[in-house]
Amino acid sequence: MSFARWTTMTRLRRIELFALIAAALCGPRSLQAASPGVPALPTATADYVKYAITDLPTHFASGAVASLKNTPPTNPITNAGATLGRVLFYDERLSHSDGLSCSSCHKQENDFSDPATKSVGFEGGLTGRHSMGLSNGAYYANGKFFWNQRANTLEDQVLMPIQDPVEMGTNLTQLTAELSATTFYPTLFQNAFGTPEVTSDRISKSLAQFVRSMVTYQSKFDAAVAAGSPTTPNYAAAGYTQQEIDGAGLFHGAGRCNQCHVTAAQIGDAPRNIGLDADNSADIGVNPPGVGQFKTPSLRNAEVRDGYMHDGRFTSLEQVVEFYSTGIQNNPNLDARLKVGGQPLHLNLTATQKAALVAFLKTLTDQSFLSNELFSDPFVQLAGDFDNNGAVDGNDLAVWKTAFGSTNGADADGDGDSDGQDYLAWQRNFGLTWEDMATSVAAAAAVPEPSAAAILSMAGVALATFHRRRRA
Repeated sequence: MSFARWTTMTRLRRIELFALIAAALCGPRSLQAASPGVPALPTATADYVKYAITDLPTHFASGAVASLKNTPPTNPITNAGATLGRVLFYDERLSHSDGLSCSSCHKQENDFSDPATKSVGFEGGLTGRHSMGLSNGAYYANGKFFWNQRANTLEDQVLMPIQDPVEMGTNLTQLTAELSATTFYPTLFQNAFGTPEVTSDRISKSLAQFVRSMVTYQSKFDAAVAAGSPTTPNYAAAGYTQQEIDGAGLFHGAGRCNQCHVTAAQIGDAPRNIGLDADNSADIGVNPPGVGQFKTPSLRNAEVRDGYMHDGRFTSLEQVVEFYSTGIQNNPNLDARLKVGGQPLHLNLTATQKAALVAFLKTLTDQSFLSNELFSDPFVQLAGDFDNNGAVDGNDLAVWKTAFGSTNGADADGDGDSDGQDYLAWQRNFGLTWEDMATSVAAAAAVPEPSAAAILSMAGVALATFHRRRRA
């Protein structure tokens, strides 16, 4: 609508137009931005190097634990690289539908695993195996990933779910183009790699840096090691109960748990066949050799995973302990550590012993890791950023105009269509960028209002749509 036409309108028509605008813009709906949002990163780059390298306790920084580290010299952890990896890890742009991120199947509160038996992909399909916890992934000597170790390195692994037709279903060429079109990714790639180019190799490296920085070392057990040594923890000094001490004795003694979950970090050192089934044909595991062997995960934070084994068949630590007590099945490829006289090891633990072992396993939980902001979701909502590029500008108004009255494209308030309320989200945040989100998501009050011409243009679209609907 031109300004000249506005000035010649009758008073009644102006009132009608303003009434339409008021009805559209002044409803009680909350202002929320459309997915996938923008990263709200602090002005100072987070210090992943300090957390994951320089501040490591002695029993992680040297000795048996350190000998299992798989960080390649070509991709060391850097603060900018891991920061970029954090943003990528939580970004729903990495899925074909813009509706899933890595964190959808690897949740921080569950030790970056999924409590569901199988995870749900971008079109509702289920993953083939249970989502493994990611903590202490940097400590697995052969560097292979996935339950069947099909990824030779973490750098290989992080790109596979993104391209998997069930999980995230994205084409890497399309993904790099989409990320390049944002205002924030070129800046983050510049910080991490020296130039703003977005490439799949750089996506791989930064995601791997972020995952390798997920070291968990502030559990009750770590306090016992610090008060004693990796081989003789001082449980009393760490406040262990007698039940927990008894469980530690079982773990390192008759239970044989420490023979597969090695070192003072309880890390796996090789894939094992643990006798889950007498017949391994349902899932052959590591291939080769394809004999029912699966990667041995770290036991840190096992308490909060809620799903255990490669197929998630167990849902509690109590069930896991019961399996090792009485359920190990014989098969030709059963690991020698779980045999006695050629037969499966059956501990036949008493109820008291099983409870003690579970109590000890819970002392491996690092609550600070599970809520550490270094590993949390950095995304916030930037209402009015309809093209999801990290800036609220005139391009977003154009998107809103095109989508007005439709059910996609510019729905900032989540009510299912693009209407005047969504325009208000654009108006209030006009001029904001993703960098403004680092300090406050409510900074819109200080942002200049859009021009009168823009407002009148919006009104013209609203009125035209109203008359189309009335005629229909």
